[in-house]
Amino acid sequence: MKKEIPILLGLIAAILWYGEFFIAGMFFDNMKMFFSDGMKIGGVVGIMIGAYSVGRQNYFKIKYNNERYYAILRVSMIFLMIFLGWARGTSLGTPFSSVFFNVYIPFQATVFALLAFYIASAAYRSFKAKSIESAVLLIASVFVMLSKITLGEAMWDKIPVIGEWIVDAPSSAGRRAIIFGGYLGMITMMIRIFFGLERSHLSE
Repeated sequence: MKKEIPILLGLIAAILWYGEFFIAGMFFDNMKMFFSDGMKIGGVVGIMIGAYSVGRQNYFKIKYNNERYYAILRVSMIFLMIFLGWARGTSLGTPFSSVFFNVYIPFQATVFALLAFYIASAAYRSFKAKSIESAVLLIASVFVMLSKITLGEAMWDKIPVIGEWIVDAPSSAGRRAIIFGGYLGMITMMIRIFFGLERSHLSE
């Protein structure tokens, strides 16, 4: 019964959740609010589990002197942001927003800049025109990178137009195909869980 009951609950929840999208008037408005509120409650529980995980990991780092000072700084900043948001709110002009826009946003931009540098260096080392496909990829990546900087427009005024077309047309089509494949995989997994064929979430 430890495995049959969760499978039955998943089947009932799936029927009720997806039934309202296909059967008009299946539920009252308060029933729909019940499901939407349930999703919000699940999200709050997820945040609580994440907070517990972060606290537990940093506790062991502080206790066993494994990157202790970084862990202390991390925990201190978490409690500082919680205190500032609780004491003065999170609207514009408050200490919370000042720390967020003047400290967190520049740190985030720095991390993304480093990430972009590593991606560019890896692309430089890995892009080799050994075949027609790799040559096309190399040429497209050069046009896209030049279209994002002023040097490309100074070299040729058509480079920004070509780079924007590559991003909007071929790249967008490939991205949509990947997303579409991901959605098909999600639907397949949902159907398998719906009929009790997928039991990996039950430790099988």
